[in-house]
Amino acid sequence: MNRVLFSHRLTVMLTAFFTLAFTAGVAAAQSAGDLEGELSSLSGQLSSAESNESTADQVITRLDNAEGTFAKLTSSGKVDKGALIPLYHQLESMLDRMDTVYSKKKDDCIAQIDNGGQCDYDKPEQLALRAAYPLAWLRFTAATTLFDEDAEQSKKLLNEAIDGFTASMLAMPDPNLIRENTLGRAYCERELGKFDHAEYDHAIADFKKIMDDGTGTQQYAAAREGLSTTYAKMGKAEEAAKLVGGAGAKTGSGEFMLQLQTLFSAERATSDPAKKAAYHKQIIDAMKSKENDKEGWAVDVAAASKFPNNVVEEFGNSSDPFEKWLLAAVLLSRKDESNAAKYYAEAGASGKYPKAYKFAIDIYLREKRYDQVEAMLSKIASGGGGDAQWAAYVRYSLVHHRWEQGGSKDTALEDQWVKDGQDYLQKYPEGEHAAEMRVALADRLQRQNKYVEAAQLYAQVKGDPEFTFTAKFKAAECYYAQLQGANAKDNKGPKIDTESLRKLTLENVSEAIKMGPEAERTASGPGKKAVHDIRGEAAYMLASILEEDPEKVDYAQVATLLAGYESEYPSLSTKFQDVAEWRITALDHLGRYDEVNTDVAAIVERSRGNVAKGDFIKELGIDFWKSAQEAKANGDQKTYLANAKLTATAYNFFADMVSSGKIPVKNLTGTLSILGQALQAMGEEDKAETIYQQVVKADPASPDANAGLARIAQSKKDWKDAVTLWTTVEGTAAESDILWYDAKYNIAVIYNEQGNTQGACSKLAQTRAEHPTLGSPEMKTQWDALQRRLCLDHQR
Repeated sequence: MNRVLFSHRLTVMLTAFFTLAFTAGVAAAQSAGDLEGELSSLSGQLSSAESNESTADQVITRLDNAEGTFAKLTSSGKVDKGALIPLYHQLESMLDRMDTVYSKKKDDCIAQIDNGGQCDYDKPEQLALRAAYPLAWLRFTAATTLFDEDAEQSKKLLNEAIDGFTASMLAMPDPNLIRENTLGRAYCERELGKFDHAEYDHAIADFKKIMDDGTGTQQYAAAREGLSTTYAKMGKAEEAAKLVGGAGAKTGSGEFMLQLQTLFSAERATSDPAKKAAYHKQIIDAMKSKENDKEGWAVDVAAASKFPNNVVEEFGNSSDPFEKWLLAAVLLSRKDESNAAKYYAEAGASGKYPKAYKFAIDIYLREKRYDQVEAMLSKIASGGGGDAQWAAYVRYSLVHHRWEQGGSKDTALEDQWVKDGQDYLQKYPEGEHAAEMRVALADRLQRQNKYVEAAQLYAQVKGDPEFTFTAKFKAAECYYAQLQGANAKDNKGPKIDTESLRKLTLENVSEAIKMGPEAERTASGPGKKAVHDIRGEAAYMLASILEEDPEKVDYAQVATLLAGYESEYPSLSTKFQDVAEWRITALDHLGRYDEVNTDVAAIVERSRGNVAKGDFIKELGIDFWKSAQEAKANGDQKTYLANAKLTATAYNFFADMVSSGKIPVKNLTGTLSILGQALQAMGEEDKAETIYQQVVKADPASPDANAGLARIAQSKKDWKDAVTLWTTVEGTAAESDILWYDAKYNIAVIYNEQGNTQGACSKLAQTRAEHPTLGSPEMKTQWDALQRRLCLDHQR
């Protein structure tokens, strides 16, 4: 019989016997759902397995594996009995069915031989035994886990398991397999001992029988452990302790925990001081052997927490640094941080556990016991090496943090962290935290308006991407502040080379922008957001510098720099108005009108209903309309229409405000008149007419609105209304307003259209006589052409 799962069964048995909160060393079990699926898959093959030995061989192998999975599930912490009990009954039924069917086939074969026939019973016997062995283990596992609180059911299953192990032994000539079944039976007998103490003797006899075959057998260590735990259950702690360790002893987590339990029990049971000391030494030696092993250390702490009656008495009075270290870990696991810190400090003072100081410091920091922290940091710093540098940094960091928490107002704390930072840089100029120190010290100089000194210190920052990036940006801030001070009208200081300052500012902020992506990628926690926001600040700064000289603005750079700024940096909303204006202006100059229109429409949509945004949007619209008028004057029709469209997009904000009743028309007559003109330029005369009529209704004398309506009437050849409207403009517009001349000019045009050429010429001549400049060169050119065509040429 091939028992590949023996070592697993042993581990599962040990952890099933010794239930702990942790299950170190036990392989991760499959889920109950996986086991249920496997059993469902096998159930349909049982009938075929009963008649076909090849199929039976495969099915029993899979059932054996399923039993191993079941054992893992019952040993993986808290057992879900509700889910596992039905699976147990299903698996037990299948194994029992295979055992029963092939045991009967074997018996029938033997009976046939007894009656003079011929038959080979070896194969059915092997199949029956292969089913009986996992069945016995399954019943043992269920008895000690699923039914451990049901005494009668537990006893029944243990006895059935014993019968299975015993029957298997009788049928097997192989000594190794006999020992395995003897071991299984011994475990069952040991568990039955809690119901009938005589069973302990049976278990002891079986464990010893296995051990008699020598230390080299596969089962020796398990039998020795089993014998030790049996004595422990019987209250014979000293006998149990004698069997701990030794030849062939297992060192897995479960076995190690059992060894420690046994030794602690023996120590507790004896009243002989010498023996007690010997057991204690044995415990400590065993624990020390595992202190550098993560899993073993977890067992050390769990055992020290669980088994002593008083852990402080057990370990606290020792001079052994290990016991202080262990005691501190136990107390920390119990959330007793204050006492844990005490023993961590003692362990650290020994020099063997320097990291213990760090644990103690961490606790004292949470408790705000700064005097204790300072004392330990001084001890570490005096020791030299990497920990000394760490201590110097923590000393600085602690004071700096307290200063910040207090609102950065405590000058004594400020003086202290400055001194600590300078001391650190003097001792460790290239230290791990040197970049952070320099940034903090330079930031202090910057706050004191010592901009050049601060910038020079920022320039020394290197290494850490986050701090190097921050330093570049902060240096740019310093140079920029110095530049602004030099350019201030009331500056009475010495003359400063502003061109050099501007160059340094641009170099540093540009470099910061390049470094930003990598700095943000490597930053973590709150630092990542801080770096991200500084990237936004840097982009804003560079754009603002570029915008300072309208004649030299690199609009392509500004447009690229500020693309998607609002969505990328939502926390910098106070800068959005400037950003939008700069970006829109840049795109407008670049002729990227569709992008401008998208931006403007987005601003209008975000600002919908917000009266406070009106001034900004009005300013945008005015700029677009001025650009439109300039383009028109230059004969650039494409640019004229593009900017007219942008004007309309912006000023739709005000049309919406009027329609929603948030701003009365009388407060927007000029703005709405411009909207009407923009719509009219775009060929949307119906919309324009509606806007003009709203304005005239609120202000009948509005020159702009009446002029707009006059042009619309004129385009429809509605000469009567057009003359009336232009006459209103003539009577309300100021003589300095170009509309006053537009009105007189267009009245003359309409007179001619009506056949009154004489009236038209009289209008033109009289106006020219009274106002020879005709308002503007452009109007004079138009006037000359019309007068020549209607009057002078006609007379000739």
